[in-house]
Amino acid sequence: MGFYIVQTGVKNFQSAGIFVDLTFFRLFSQDAVGLILSDICMVGSMFFSVLLQKVIAHGWIRWRYTGMILQHIFQVTFLFVPIYWTFFKGWPWVQSGFFVLHTISMLMKIHSYSFYNGELSTYAIYLSELKEKYANLIGETKKTDDEVDEQKENEKQQILGQLEDKIEQVEGYLHSPTRNICYPENVTFLNYVDFILVPTLVYELEYPRTEKIRFWYLFEKILATFGTFFLLYVNTETYIIPILPNGSTSIVIMQVLFPFMVNYLLIFYIIFECICNVFAELTCFADRNFYDDWWNSITWDEFARKWNKPVHHFLLRHVYQSSIESYKLSKRDATFMTFFLSSLIHELVMVVVSKKIRMYLFVLQMLQLPLIWLSNLPAIKGKKWLGNAFFWFGLFIGPPLLGTLYCREVFASD
Repeated sequence: MGFYIVQTGVKNFQSAGIFVDLTFFRLFSQDAVGLILSDICMVGSMFFSVLLQKVIAHGWIRWRYTGMILQHIFQVTFLFVPIYWTFFKGWPWVQSGFFVLHTISMLMKIHSYSFYNGELSTYAIYLSELKEKYANLIGETKKTDDEVDEQKENEKQQILGQLEDKIEQVEGYLHSPTRNICYPENVTFLNYVDFILVPTLVYELEYPRTEKIRFWYLFEKILATFGTFFLLYVNTETYIIPILPNGSTSIVIMQVLFPFMVNYLLIFYIIFECICNVFAELTCFADRNFYDDWWNSITWDEFARKWNKPVHHFLLRHVYQSSIESYKLSKRDATFMTFFLSSLIHELVMVVVSKKIRMYLFVLQMLQLPLIWLSNLPAIKGKKWLGNAFFWFGLFIGPPLLGTLYCREVFASD
């Protein structure tokens, strides 16, 4: 990649007298201050969830169903106000895309934090009821005469034993695995700030931690972030932007096939290997499993599980499992619901970016369901090399096709 950048710089200097064209830079640096201030306001509004959970923890309102209704109203507002703001500000596609993606990722954190603590509040109420019942039963046992029916006494002791087991079980839900923190002790602003900074979308009472910050490792990842971003910029400015507005769709796709794949890999590296590790190191977050070997995938469902572990864990807990537990959906229907919601969110991002509703990404992402079925056929599943080749063929075709379709919409609107 270093040689590739040097070669590109020499080529640009020979043809235009400059090493790097800054047209794209001027585009994504437009209204940078406004974008930063808007992002700060968006993140600041997230603390409503802490205030709501504090109100619930003090017993002033119940999570079910008053707290849930208030939380859903806030989440809908939190999502659509920033979307409206991107249209109001008239930002280019880079700023709009970044702002809405950051909003959606923060929305997932809000949802996980609120619903996890909301469920814990119901367990806390249940625990207090169990303890009250246990205390009343103990009191009744002490008041009984000495000549008590032995059978009734055994029944009371059995009930007391069952209550003790339930109390211990519910107390386990309210404590972290190491028992270092317990609900509602975790409902603090400091704990919430820590959750915002750690590179995970799923809230837990406690996370595994490293002993200290490795500053050389941190420097390495920050340097890699800026270096890789420069590679991404040069590749986009030189081999993608000049080609997209011109020529037929099929010719353009062939021309941007490899540049888009390079961009896809660079963006993946920046997010999951650099940015996630920077925040993990700053917060001493020990669980660095942000992705698995998705490049060896032989089916699209395997790819969905491996390439973005933070989002996969969120969808698994708050969409897939929640659909089964709350709405009694079958595993097949819960899988469909998970893909459907994920496809809608991805398409929403493209609507904000292109300022048009076209549903290209939604359709292609939902097409993964029949592709998953096709990949599980014995003729393909039995041959891993064939399944992996089938997967990579789709990965090479998908991004440039979507990029061409949506960029045409952006340039047409300009």
